[in-house]
Amino acid sequence: MRAHPGRRAELLELLRELVDAASADEPGTLVYVMHEAADDSDTVVSYELFADDAALETHKASPAVAAVMPRLGALVAEGSFRRLSPTLATGLPT
Repeated sequence: MRAHPGRRAELLELLRELVDAASADEPGTLVYVMHEAADDSDTVVSYELFADDAALETHKASPAVAAVMPRLGALVAEGSFRRLSPTLATGLPT
């Protein structure tokens, strides 16, 4: 996702709420990582891996997601979200 220019730090502060909640309250969230793009000061890449579809649905229905999502719009450029699915990998649970 792309933060509005100069707002990546604010975006990361907001996303920390999701990371903290996933760590504390979502045992089916296996990996939840925010990456800073080294070559683009406004880009944050989120990598999320869930145990199964039910864990993803639990995450999406969580109070943290409900609290954070409405506030993302002020920080993130429209159209900058993409959903990816693992295709080739090693080290992922099967």
